[in-house]
Amino acid sequence: MQIDALAPIIKPLIDEDAIMPFRSLIMPAAFLLVFGACSTALAHPHVWVSVQSELVMDGQKVKEINHHWTFDEAFSAFASQGLDENDDGKLTREELQPLAQVNVESLAEFDYFSDLYEKGMPHTNGTVFGEPYNYWLTLEGDKLVLHFTLPVVGEVDTSKEAVLDVYDPTFFVDFSFADKDPAKLVNAPANCQAHVERPKGLDDDVASQLAAIPADQREIPSDLMQFTVAMANQVFLKCN
Repeated sequence: MQIDALAPIIKPLIDEDAIMPFRSLIMPAAFLLVFGACSTALAHPHVWVSVQSELVMDGQKVKEINHHWTFDEAFSAFASQGLDENDDGKLTREELQPLAQVNVESLAEFDYFSDLYEKGMPHTNGTVFGEPYNYWLTLEGDKLVLHFTLPVVGEVDTSKEAVLDVYDPTFFVDFSFADKDPAKLVNAPANCQAHVERPKGLDDDVASQLAAIPADQREIPSDLMQFTVAMANQVFLKCN
């Protein structure tokens, strides 16, 4: 399931002038080539993403979220093949922009793997966000980085503590906060403070059950999804 959201980064294998989300493929050749025969061990996750997030404030209101997602080397190496249209040995923002657009548009189906809500209240499942803008891809070293902004259109009470979650509940994609600058506030008043909490991790039994899922199976059993919430990267924001 989650492969649809990330596959648009990959250059189409048939028509070089087309960009498509590979929805018709059960397991895109990209991942089979990258991960080879290690399908069982790598059944979940298939892609690793390092997350940096900025919560942009307008007074005590969260105005928007700036996401910066860095993909793992193996995925980036395959995804960046054939994208250098002028063969100058460099991938420019312009060459990557059509891929960034389709990528971000496809992420809407998965609520951008993001959730902003008031602590203790039911999760919004992404409905608090509007359509993303200011999006682009860069190749930094040997890793692709997706940048995009999510406008916040719903109201979240920061005086009672707001929470931003970033994770994939099906654990097809392993999101984790970056070691450096995982999250920060922008234009925040002095009375607003934020801190991050990294994923608590999976216990050995759940991890082994996930690893046993065939590599071409996109979804995980519903009884396991209740445990993958432990993989949520969280930012807690409170304005006193």
